[in-house]
Amino acid sequence: MSARLFCMRLIRNIRLPFQILLLAAVVLCVYYPALFAPLNSVDDTGMYTSLLNAGPLSLRELFLSGGSGTYYRPILWLSFLFDKYVWGLEESFMHLGNVLLHLINTFFVFAITRRASALLDLHAPFAPLAAAAFFAVHPLNSEAVNWISGRTDPLAAVFVLLSCWLLLRRPFAFLWGGAAALALLLACLAKETAVFFLPAALLLPFFQPNLGAISESHFTVARRSLPQWFVFLLAVSGYFLLRDQALARGDRLVSSAVTGAAETSADSLFAILATILKTTGLYAKKLVAPFPLNFAITKASDAYILLGLLVVILLVWGLRKRTFTGFFFLTTALVGSSALLVPLLHVTWTPVAERYMYIPGAFFVIGCSLAFSQSVIFIRYQKVAVFLLLAWLGSSFVGTIDRNYLWQDNQALFEDTLRKSPGSIVAREHLAIALSQKGQYVQALQLYETIDTTLLSKGYPVTMINMAGALASSGQYSKARKVLFDVLEKHNSHELRILQKLLEINRLETIETGKTSSDFYSDNVRRLARLYEIAGDPFYAYRLGMIHLHEKMHRSALQSFQEVCRTAPLNAYYLAPSEKLVATLSKELDLVKEIEKGKAKQ
Repeated sequence: MSARLFCMRLIRNIRLPFQILLLAAVVLCVYYPALFAPLNSVDDTGMYTSLLNAGPLSLRELFLSGGSGTYYRPILWLSFLFDKYVWGLEESFMHLGNVLLHLINTFFVFAITRRASALLDLHAPFAPLAAAAFFAVHPLNSEAVNWISGRTDPLAAVFVLLSCWLLLRRPFAFLWGGAAALALLLACLAKETAVFFLPAALLLPFFQPNLGAISESHFTVARRSLPQWFVFLLAVSGYFLLRDQALARGDRLVSSAVTGAAETSADSLFAILATILKTTGLYAKKLVAPFPLNFAITKASDAYILLGLLVVILLVWGLRKRTFTGFFFLTTALVGSSALLVPLLHVTWTPVAERYMYIPGAFFVIGCSLAFSQSVIFIRYQKVAVFLLLAWLGSSFVGTIDRNYLWQDNQALFEDTLRKSPGSIVAREHLAIALSQKGQYVQALQLYETIDTTLLSKGYPVTMINMAGALASSGQYSKARKVLFDVLEKHNSHELRILQKLLEINRLETIETGKTSSDFYSDNVRRLARLYEIAGDPFYAYRLGMIHLHEKMHRSALQSFQEVCRTAPLNAYYLAPSEKLVATLSKELDLVKEIEKGKAKQ
């Protein structure tokens, strides 16, 4: 019996519910270690602090804040708020959320491949299970699943894959197309790069098998697709309208793109083209051969330019052939092209990242499973092909589990990252943070000293702030403050974070030395008053009141607590204590006033 027939018979004997259970078991087994990973110092801790200090849920504020920024991801933030109000921000459950999203996406890959196989009239029962299994254990996905802040990719993928499945379920149907367009809108609200699925959705009718789309003229297909195109364009227009309203004070992502385009010269076009080709080549290689994995890829080698050029040629050839299987590779490229903008716009801390291939990777494994099922070479050399596929699956399984264990220790993760990207300042900084968290302050400061401080002060203010924290933890309080004042002078946009760090240094010096809180009273009052002024958070007024109260400055304390009562949200945990203190202090001050009046009369 041939290997192909053996696989087909084996999988036919595994009923659909058991195939789904098998996929669930694989995902949960591979990503079980992720449940024990800590918060990552890159973005996770800042996000966690923001959630802790977040006020009551307001959908209007969430979707139409009217502020400024680079990212507009209300669906992502809604998922984090779910973690807050349901799980109490328990880290293990936040990681579990990522794992469950990955499981849902694995099921979608399975469902889409089943539907695509049916449309192709392809009798390959192993194709859906193989595609889903490869996606479930693909090492390139480990970063997006393990990193809580990387949830944006699995979350957006849920809606992108749902959109694709709906389009394949009822091709050319207006209502199903409307539902698919709505799913794409939700995907964009989870991560803006999901909008790159739009051209794939518009092109899909030209690739549909068994519907006459291949043999019909382009005009006939386009005319039949107009209702579907309309709802998709409407959904994407709605996204940009919401984004415009939410970031009314400044959309830094759009402004970066406009500025970058305006500053592009003829000479820089060649550099841009080279960057696009070598980044394309690197991602293509990563999809097939993901190792070695790296959390902070700083650049792509020029050696990948030829591979990138080959990918472009194959895509052009695929467009001319217009096969349904080729559609999934085209979608991989269209959705993945969003990652090519990152090294050009410089909008994030790492120009190349494995997590950017999470959604494209789903379409890639679908295309591969369909291509292998139809390949003459696969049929002719099926034993070799099955052996190679099983070897790739096994190595991916082991490699992903090993990577997931690495994510359980921030120090080990950033040591691995720094070893693979020795020039990464971010990797060096966050390894120092991990060492500081373990009390290894001397080693942390040695790492900071290996970074060019001139470069740091110009372009890495957050790194300088973290270095000040390490200095303070090692007892060098004056030096830590000097670093912070230097950063404030050059980067006043980080004033809020610097003020918070200065307050933390005062508290630390009070604990570790013979000084008392009274020694820092004036400084703390000045810092908290400024924090309240620029942030408008009533919690700073509450802290200010507590400091005044500790120093028996009751009139100032009363004013601060009255401000809290006037501005704090109704569900703020510090509102009730503030109201009690206002009542108590008011009585005390009234009593003092009466005593003073009595003395004056005497």
